[in-house]
Amino acid sequence: MTEPEPSNPPSADHGQLVKSRGSSAAWVWVFPLLALATTVWFFWSNWKSLGPEIEISFGSAPGMQPGKTVLVYRGVTSGVVTHVRLDDNLKSVVVTVRLKAFADGIARSETDFWIDQPVISLTQTSGLEALIQGNSIQARARGGEPQTRFNGRSTAPLDALESPALTIELQADSMPLIGRGTPVYHRGVVVGAVREKTLTKDGLPRIEVHFNKETAGLVLTHSRFWILPAASLNLGPGGASLDVAGLAALIQGGIAFDSFTPGGQSATDGTVFQLDSNETFARADGPILTIALDDARGLIAGTTRVCFLGQPIGLVESVNVNAATRSVEAVVRLESAFSDLARASALFTLVRPRISLEGVSGLDTIVTGAYLALEPGNATELASSFFGRSVSNEEWDKASANQAGIPIKLSAKNIPSISKGAPVFYRGLVAGSVLEKALDENARPVLRVVVHREYANALRENSRFWRVPASAVSLGPGVVKVETQGIEALLQGGVAFDTFNIPAAPAPSASVFELFDNEALAAATSGPIRITFETGRGLLAGRSELRYLGVPVGLVESLSTANGKVEVTARLRAGYEFLQKSGSSFAIVEPKISLKGITGIETMISGVYIECLPGSGSETSSSFVGVKTSDPVAAGLQGFEIRVSAPATTILAGAKVVYRDLSVGQVTAKTLSEDGLSVILTVLIDPKYRRLIHDNSRFWDASAIEASIGFLKLKLHSQTLIDPNGRIAFANPPKPGNLAPQGHVFHLNPASQRRLQSR
Repeated sequence: MTEPEPSNPPSADHGQLVKSRGSSAAWVWVFPLLALATTVWFFWSNWKSLGPEIEISFGSAPGMQPGKTVLVYRGVTSGVVTHVRLDDNLKSVVVTVRLKAFADGIARSETDFWIDQPVISLTQTSGLEALIQGNSIQARARGGEPQTRFNGRSTAPLDALESPALTIELQADSMPLIGRGTPVYHRGVVVGAVREKTLTKDGLPRIEVHFNKETAGLVLTHSRFWILPAASLNLGPGGASLDVAGLAALIQGGIAFDSFTPGGQSATDGTVFQLDSNETFARADGPILTIALDDARGLIAGTTRVCFLGQPIGLVESVNVNAATRSVEAVVRLESAFSDLARASALFTLVRPRISLEGVSGLDTIVTGAYLALEPGNATELASSFFGRSVSNEEWDKASANQAGIPIKLSAKNIPSISKGAPVFYRGLVAGSVLEKALDENARPVLRVVVHREYANALRENSRFWRVPASAVSLGPGVVKVETQGIEALLQGGVAFDTFNIPAAPAPSASVFELFDNEALAAATSGPIRITFETGRGLLAGRSELRYLGVPVGLVESLSTANGKVEVTARLRAGYEFLQKSGSSFAIVEPKISLKGITGIETMISGVYIECLPGSGSETSSSFVGVKTSDPVAAGLQGFEIRVSAPATTILAGAKVVYRDLSVGQVTAKTLSEDGLSVILTVLIDPKYRRLIHDNSRFWDASAIEASIGFLKLKLHSQTLIDPNGRIAFANPPKPGNLAPQGHVFHLNPASQRRLQSR
């Protein structure tokens, strides 16, 4: 049976189309558009930051890489190399650089370009940063018109930031040790430097020197330039001195300049100056003079000086031989300050050294070389040509004999090591010279001496003269001193004089003075004093000193023997005459070494001397009896004096005097009594122990040591073991007597009687 069909068949299930509300750009285009805009902005900004493109030609271009090598100005990257190629002739390298926009001012005609690369040498160190960052192109802008093609420098300028304010040129026949970078000094300060060193068309060396703004004004049109030696050795009577300008000058050399005359205008760029070989040459900027000489031995061009009153005032520039006149012509230039000395009557004398058995003349020229001595004369008009002369031996001797001054004579027993021409000193100044060494009518050697007029006031009737050794060695505790008086005294000897007392009247001409062997003898101006000693061992005439409180006050003049003793003749220096008062004591101090120790040790170096102790008397005496001691303190010991008598004793001068084993005095002398039957010991007691000496004090010989073993007693004498001079002891009884007077005589008891009941 067929089912009936539905009246409304079901409809099919299909999606529905929804109508868009509106149209807009798809989001997918946003990012491409942003990228495009960024790219356009980047290219626009890069194009805007670029400056002009320039080309620089170099002889070689090591390390140049397109896109990597940069151009640097004042430390800031101002461009990049875009292309590197060879020129058409293959003789240079053309480097194309694109500048930054902010650096377009570099593209000017006067800008310098160079390749910065490492340079390490003794004279220059630069471009060290290129070792890490690679080579670069450096620039220095100096102005000019806009330009895009340049020729680069082969070397970096000395000043990479600013162009020099002044560039001058120096020319000379030769320029040793002068090169690029050599410093230029003005009065010891570096103010410039050598920029380049090249040759002129004539093949002569020339250098360019530049100065900055601060120092350019120092160069004037009349400035004089000279080569500054790296080191110079100067020899003269005062010694030798070595001058070193500095490490830079030692390696690179140096140039100095100065203006020796006032006035002048500031130098301008390109000014040409002459470079002299030394300062003396540069200073000689006066007029040129020509001097004709028959004999020019010793003249050296550029070295021989022209002197006036002993001081250099010019230089010999050249020496030429004139075959027609058979003479030598020396071309001389004086310093401009002394140009008025070239008068028509001026006399030029060639001074050379002369050494012979008769003496030495022109001694200074042995070290400094020959020189031309100028005597201006009385004429008023100036001249440029002169006839010079060479000093012959006869002329020199005559000139020496007629020196202006005060002639005197010096007499002595012997005069060794003093020659003709030797200097005469006054307090270190050369005040005269020795004219002649001869014998007088008594066959006694004498020196004929002249003292210059300017020292006439120093020469007095009581002046004292002495020989000056060429060298002297002074020894003392911790001191070794060597003194020399200069090359003149070293070769000829010398004489010195001074007035040690109150100056007397000026000495007249032809006065005769005694010549002492040394200054110490000359300074000992007192009358002679005679001192008698038991022995004079160690004393030397003219050497041994007299001392007071350790200070030298006189000298031993002579030694002699009489009646089995030594008689010393000595003199004291001015101001120490009080040591001649009666009661003064004189003791020889000499070294002594023993188990006890060392005494008088300073005499091992300075020698034996005589210590003086002033007396209390009011009268002056010229004869004294001296003592001998090894203790310089004992030599000047002061105190209460007593005497101790004994038939015989081994106690010597210098023995200690003890009280309760405390040293209170010392034996200062050991003599015989007037009858010769006893020995008298002179004892000085320290003043602070004076109260211990009574008229009943007991003294005994304490030099021996007793040791007991049971019932045995052993006695040892200690004279050579402990007390080399012996020892005296004393004590007082329970009831002491009165204080003993000065000079009281006590009896010396033997050691066995030393026991005494003490107070």
